[in-house]
Amino acid sequence: MGKIQVMDSHLANMIAAGEVIERPSSVVKELVENALDAGSKHISVSIFEAGRKKIVVSDDGSGMDKEDAILSFKRHASSKLLNDRDLFRIKTMGFRGEALPSISSVSKVTMLTSTGEGVGTKIVIENDQMKVEEASLRKGTQMIVEELFYNTPVRLKFLKTDVTENANTLEVMQRLAMSRSDVCFDFYIDNRLIFQTTGRNDLLEVIARIYSNDTAKKMIPVHFENYEFQISGYIGKPELNKSNRYFMITILNSRSVYLPKVQKAIMEAYSDFIFNSRYPFVVLKIDVEYNLVDVNVHPSKREVRLSNEERITDAVYSLIKDTLLEKKPLTESNLYKSQSNESPLMLNDSSLDKINEKVSLLLDDEEDKQEIEITRPTISKNIQVEPIKVDYTSLDEEIIKEEIKEEKKEVKMPLLTPLCQIHDTYIVCEGEDGFYLIDQHAAQERVNYERLTKQLNSKIQVCQLLVPIVMNISPTEMMKLKERIDLLNQIGINIELFGLNTIRVNEIPLFMKENNEEVYIEELISQVITKDKIDLDSLRKHVISTFACKSSIKANHKLSIKEMEDVIKQLFNCSNPTCCPHGRPTIVHFSKYDIEKMFKRSGL
Repeated sequence: MGKIQVMDSHLANMIAAGEVIERPSSVVKELVENALDAGSKHISVSIFEAGRKKIVVSDDGSGMDKEDAILSFKRHASSKLLNDRDLFRIKTMGFRGEALPSISSVSKVTMLTSTGEGVGTKIVIENDQMKVEEASLRKGTQMIVEELFYNTPVRLKFLKTDVTENANTLEVMQRLAMSRSDVCFDFYIDNRLIFQTTGRNDLLEVIARIYSNDTAKKMIPVHFENYEFQISGYIGKPELNKSNRYFMITILNSRSVYLPKVQKAIMEAYSDFIFNSRYPFVVLKIDVEYNLVDVNVHPSKREVRLSNEERITDAVYSLIKDTLLEKKPLTESNLYKSQSNESPLMLNDSSLDKINEKVSLLLDDEEDKQEIEITRPTISKNIQVEPIKVDYTSLDEEIIKEEIKEEKKEVKMPLLTPLCQIHDTYIVCEGEDGFYLIDQHAAQERVNYERLTKQLNSKIQVCQLLVPIVMNISPTEMMKLKERIDLLNQIGINIELFGLNTIRVNEIPLFMKENNEEVYIEELISQVITKDKIDLDSLRKHVISTFACKSSIKANHKLSIKEMEDVIKQLFNCSNPTCCPHGRPTIVHFSKYDIEKMFKRSGL
């Protein structure tokens, strides 16, 4: 007898489930995407015990008749992809026809569906056995998935804690809600409402309902359109930065996907505005022709291929950078801002006495997944924990819209009067609305950075060293340096190579003479040698920011009022006066409202 045999359908479905159904959030994603493809305008999702016990997804879509309902559990049965031409112009969220058979192979599934005409259909699948009955149901479909991975104990064993699995499902639902702001979503965990959207096709409102009104008020609208694609959405002010890239959300043709080059462009656009270890909050919707996108490259459709990705990347970079330079958003003090979590997580009753969970946030980049520790206060067992309630009336849409209108007005820097210094480091200024603190080192660092940028981007003035700098490097480093020595020449550093391991520096940029040039030349050569890829622009920025920092006023340096005025005047003449080259804020605004609230003034 031969060794090769054809697998039975149940085994094939279980193997397919390994690619499509990784955890409860995968089930939610597939079922909600099916509901969206059915034209639903209201989708309700409930999970119980982190999705292990039960997942319920209800929608008001087109529903199915009995024949289609039975066929939907057959592998590769689909109404969305009928021929090979359709594969190159996919407009639906799902198309492979693997979701329902994969889910039913590792769980107990009940489907209630109706087209709104005649009787509905009820299908129950357990242990690969299908039971079909008539049912009365309004138009739409309800999917009930119970005891996930009950027949695959190894998969069940590798699921994370309830908080972690809830966080993953919440992440999926948040991105689905932002991808389709025209659909009303309700999301419950253990019968507790986590968030709800209205389906009014207002992305800013969705952001407010998911993340908070304060977050929405710190978002800036962006829009760009040409004959190839359209980019729209919201970018966060620099002060709205996060500890990971989870909040850089890219939505392509109403599908939340990971676009590495676009995310890199977002980071580069923010590089002058936030610290290099922080990440911006961005929600971008990109719409392109469907035939320019290949979504059939990842089992869970998390990644796609774009034929015009380079042009989209350039447009994203320019759009964000230009908007930030135009708006010049100041950093506001957060004396009385609510310290809410970045994403609301449900707490189970078993976690009341010790709430210090490691929550795995689903980052887009698989390589960047990490366990992020979130520390929460200890809650005594005798305290009754109330269900999470969402105050939908708290979203003052008119206030948010008015703030957006204000953002569109011409941005002018405030008129400031310096009063004094604090710790010989921070300049205290009075303005029309409250007071401002200016970091004197960061401010002059920005001034020097922009001055040196103009010098380096124009004709570089170099000087001949009377005593050339001689350095010894390894033969391996010498080979790498030979390939990249032209990059150093382009920023005014002239190097000669001698033998196997010796180099000599003959010329350097003129502005480097004011500092300890040997140290920085060694650092630049090390950067060129050690990095596999060198970007001339980033190398120039590294040179400029390094010398801008070294030549700026230091902390603990006393200034006169006249010197303070000079610092402020020079800062406000910069194209980006709000941040230093490393992304730290130069100015922090304390509003009159914050001050009066701090002193509990009457009428507040």
